Parts: sequence; structure tokens; C-alpha cells
Amino acid sequence: MSALEDRLRDVYRAVASTVDPATIPDLPVNTEPRAAVSRRIRFITPFAAAAAVTLVAALTTISVGIPHGHRGGTAKASAPAATGFPAFTVVSQASSLKVFSTSTGAAVGTLAAPAGQQFEGVASGGTSQTFLAYANPASASAAACHAYYYRFQLTATGTPQGLTLLRSIAGSAASAIAASPGGGTYAYSAVGCVTAPPNGVIGISGQAGNYTWAYNEGDDYTFSLAATAGAKELVLSLMDDEDNWADLLLNTGSGLATVDAASRVVPAVPYAQTLAISPNGATLYACVSSFTTGHGQLAAYSAATGTLIRVLYRWTLAPGGNYFCQVSADATGTALLASFSSSTPTSQTQASLIAVNPQAGTAVKLPVSGDLVTAGGVRAAW
Repeated sequence: MSALEDRLRDVYRAVASTVDPATIPDLPVNTEPRAAVSRRIRFITPFAAAAAVTLVAALTTISVGIPHGHRGGTAKASAPAATGFPAFTVVSQASSLKVFSTSTGAAVGTLAAPAGQQFEGVASGGTSQTFLAYANPASASAAACHAYYYRFQLTATGTPQGLTLLRSIAGSAASAIAASPGGGTYAYSAVGCVTAPPNGVIGISGQAGNYTWAYNEGDDYTFSLAATAGAKELVLSLMDDEDNWADLLLNTGSGLATVDAASRVVPAVPYAQTLAISPNGATLYACVSSFTTGHGQLAAYSAATGTLIRVLYRWTLAPGGNYFCQVSADATGTALLASFSSSTPTSQTQASLIAVNPQAGTAVKLPVSGDLVTAGGVRAAW
């Protein structure tokens, strides 16, 4: 295990430790501000999946219960068929992106990373057959630090093709990418590889214009980006300049220069490792894990007030593990893909992919198995 990978795992543990147990299943939802994180992480490792370890996660098909609220009943989702969801699921495996049939779990295509690079994550490109990905050099040295952002397409049979470089930024690491529904604009996060300014930016490019917002400090970064229709708002989760982990909504039309200045905090939402947002900007979807309790959940919240709307999925993981969870929306914003993974010093890393209909409150565990997990946790998209 490399030192960089160890540091990344420390980040995930620090994130998970900020989750208030009151936000975990069967306990009241706490709306008080979160406690500060005690330990500073100077900058995101520029190579999040450096020396990535791919481990087999044998997923079994099960029935899952979807609570219709933090006090409500349970709706059972039948297991095998993920019907009504996008046809293909793309999973980042560092050295490549792998395409699976959502309904059968069969692998249907692979896209190799460009020479000398490795993929850090994948996201919807805003249409059913367009995807985005971001990559960093495979070399785990600061001198090699360089951010790369790509677009590619899937054929009708799921074959990935046409990998196109959208942007590259020297001296920075790529940490997130997203597209607005329809694909007219993409957003990206770049984090400086040194502790002194420039510290990195969040930017947009496309029909909504070309703008950047500077991270206020070297400790600011995000693993998570999502955009509303027209990219009017970006939702992200990061550590702010007062050492608090925060969920932010960035107004891309604000005209202000920094991420903090252009954003507002949604304080009632528990800190999420990743966030998604509805196309109209009304609903946030937060994926939360807690290694202190071994529980996690995917839930919908009001973007205006942070009020809990509905818990969409809950899971239990072995206590004391390293956890990562991700939520992303499909091109229409009407279906969610949730992934969560865990590992402990004595157990194999395991991961699951869950297809969620947030309006109906139903979910299906996807029948995908195989090499899903890298060191940074499973990253997947529709």
C-alpha cells in the first residue's frame, strides 16, 4: 500500500467521522452544525488511485427495503431486473473504464486509460450515450502532477469510443467532473499539487459560459460535483477554510471569484461524501457513510432548507472500516446510481451498485460483480 493511498484512506475516514450518529437510521435527524474536523489535509493527493488495488466484490442479488421517510414504512423492491433504468453502467477501474449491462450485469465494453494516465472517476455527460471522465498521471510523484478531463460516447451496444480531451491543467490534480442535463456545459475541479497558491479551481465550460472560481485555501477540494439544468448551480461537498466539512450550492451566475464567496452552505444536510441534484435544483441527494456506526444512507433533502424529504436506501457495513459512497444521476435526473464500498484491515474490500427511483422510492441492487473496487472506492455513472 503506497503512502499516497494511505493518505487518501485517511481522508475518507476523516470525512466519515464527521457524520453525526443522529443522521444514521432509526435515530432523529440532527439539524445542528457539524463538528469541525481536527486534522488538516494539506491537499488532495494528485493521484487518488495511485497503486490502485482492484479487488473482487462478489455481489449477490437481494431484495432491499426502501424506507419512505425517517419514520415511515418499507417498500420492497424485487431484486433481479433493473428495468426502467439506463441500459449501461460505466465503472472506473483506474487503468480503464468498464461498461456493464445494467439489467444483466454482463461486461460489454472497456476503454483503456491514455498512456501514462489512470482514470480517477466517471460521470454522466448529460445524455444517455455521452460520458465524462477525469484522469491523472499514473506516476505517484508531484512532478508528474497534471489534470486531464475527457468526453466519450457509448454505441447502441455499449461499446465506448471517441475519447476526446476536453481540458488539461498542468500542476493540478483532477478531483471531479460533471455535466448539466442535456450536456451543454461541463463542470470540473482541479486541485493544486503544492501548498502555496494557486490552490486550484472549480470551473464550467460550455453553453453557460467559461468561468472559474478559486479554492480559498490549499485545503479546499471536492470529490463531488453535480450541475442543475443550464449549469445555473453546482452542488459540491468540501472542507471549508474553517476546517468544517460542508455541503455547498455554488451560484454560477454570482460573478464572485472564490468558491466560498459564490456558494451558500446547506447546513441541515449531514456531510456527504458525494452529492447529486435534481435538474430544477430543488432536491439534493446525499450519500453518507459513518465508520463509527457501520451504517450509511442515501437520502433526499430540500435544497432550499436542507429538510429531509425521504431516506431512499440504507446499508450496514462492518464497524471500523474505510468507507466510500457515491451518488450520481442519469442524464434526465430522474434515476440515481448509488455505489458504496467498504474495507477493513482483515477483510476484502466489497462494493455494491444500487439503482434508485427517487420518485417511487424503490431500489434494485444491480447484478454487477467483478473487479469494481479501486483504492479510492468504487466510482460509477449512467
